[in-house]
Amino acid sequence: MRKGMPYLLILSLLLACCSIFATKAAAADYTRGIELTGNSATIWFKSAVNTSWVDVHYKVNGGVQQNFRMAYNAVQSRYEQAVSNMSSGSVITYSFTYNNGNPAYDTGDFTYTAGNTIPPSSAGSIYDIIPSSIPMPPNGAVSVKIMNGTKGTYNDQQIYWGVLGINPANNQWSYLDLNGNLIAISNALNDAPGHLTKNGINYANIYHKISDAPWVTLPKITAGRMFLSVGTPLYIKTYNDGFAGPDLNNPTDPNRDIYFDFVEFTMDAAGYHGNTTRVDGFGFPIQHRLVNKSGSFDQTTGELESETRSGIFTKFQAEVPAVFKSLGTIQAPYRIVAPIHGSFAQGGANANYFGGYAPYSTQDIFRCDGALTNASTCAAINRHVYTTSDWNNVSNYYQAAPANYYAKFWHDHSINRLAYGFPYDDVNGQSSYLEAGDPKGLIIRVGW
Repeated sequence: MRKGMPYLLILSLLLACCSIFATKAAAADYTRGIELTGNSATIWFKSAVNTSWVDVHYKVNGGVQQNFRMAYNAVQSRYEQAVSNMSSGSVITYSFTYNNGNPAYDTGDFTYTAGNTIPPSSAGSIYDIIPSSIPMPPNGAVSVKIMNGTKGTYNDQQIYWGVLGINPANNQWSYLDLNGNLIAISNALNDAPGHLTKNGINYANIYHKISDAPWVTLPKITAGRMFLSVGTPLYIKTYNDGFAGPDLNNPTDPNRDIYFDFVEFTMDAAGYHGNTTRVDGFGFPIQHRLVNKSGSFDQTTGELESETRSGIFTKFQAEVPAVFKSLGTIQAPYRIVAPIHGSFAQGGANANYFGGYAPYSTQDIFRCDGALTNASTCAAINRHVYTTSDWNNVSNYYQAAPANYYAKFWHDHSINRLAYGFPYDDVNGQSSYLEAGDPKGLIIRVGW
C-alpha cells in the first residue's frame, strides 16, 4: 500500500521519540545483519529476548536517515526492512531500537558495504570461499572450514561440530582437536573435565564451535564422521574401542530432540574421499565442497543452497507418495527419517512394500544388506529398473512403483541431482561422493 507523506512524517517522529527514551542494548539480546540480493538489501534483526517490535534507523551513503518499524518474517523468525536501489560499493550505516518487555533499547551503529561485507552470523554462499584463500595444509592433510549458512537462525557460537574416526597411525578411535591432532577416545573421556551431561548421564565433549577457529587441519583418518548440530552439541558415549552414535530407532536416545546431521570421509595416501549422506535421514541442508591444490578440482555436493529446511519439509510432504509421507512427520520437527527407520521396517505398515517385485525382503532392499549385498542389484531395485535390460539409464530411474521415492526426493533437491539416498546409491555415479588425490580445502556449510 502506498503511504502518504503525513504518515511517514508522523512515523519518523514516533521512531525518533522511541530512540530518545531508549537505553543501551545488551549485545546478547540479538543478532543482526544485511543480505544483498541483486540491487536490493534486506536489513534483518533476530531477537533473543521478549521483543514485540523493532525499529531500524539507516542511511545510505551518508544520506538522510530513514526510520521504519520493521516487519516480522515468520519463516526466518526475524524482523526485516528492505532497501532498494543498492549498487556495489554502496554503504549503509544502521542501528536498531527494540523492546524487551516494556523497556526500549538502542543498539550501536553498524556499517555494511554492498558487495564487500559478509553479514555477521551468516557466512554466505559456500562458493564465496576463494581457493587461493584456503590455508595450504601439510602433506597428507586437508584444511577444513565449517560455514554458518543458517542466515541468522543460529550464530557461530551455536553451531557445533566434532570429528570421530580411526587414526591410521595407531589404529585407535580418536577425535580431532582444534590443532589438527587426533586424540584417542576412551571410556574415561565421558567423565573427563569439561564433559557433557544430559539427564544425569555423562558424555564425552569432543565438539567445537564454528567461532572457535576459521580453519582446522584434518590429518589422515579412516572411517571419519563429522557430526554437526545446532543449539547444543550431541551426546555421544566414547569407549576404548569405539563410540555409540545417535540411534534413530531408540526413543530414549539423548539426541532424538537435537537438530543434527553428519558428513562421512576418509583421508589416506590416495587423498580425500567423502560425502554427505541421507541414508539414515535428514537434519538440515548441508553443502560439501572439495578443492585440490593444483586448482583442477573444485566441486560441491549436497542440497541446493536455495533449499531451506522448512521448505524441504513442505516439499517432502507434497512430492513423495502417500506411503512415504510419514517419514517426514514421525520425528518432526527434528528430522526426516529414511524408510528403514519408519513404516517400512519389519512389522511396519509398509514392511512388504517391495513384495512381488524382487526376491528380497523390503528391509534388505532399503538397507542393501542381509540377502542383498550386490551393489548393482540393490541399486536397480531401489530405482525400479530391476526388471529392465538397462540399469544405467538415469532417465528411467524412479519412474514407477515400487521404488525408493525417499531417495528420489533427495536427488531432486540436490546439486547436480547427486545424493546418497540408500547405501549403494553410488552405483552409476549417482551419489554425493567427492574425492581428490591432492586435497587443499574441505568446506562444509550448515544450512537452515
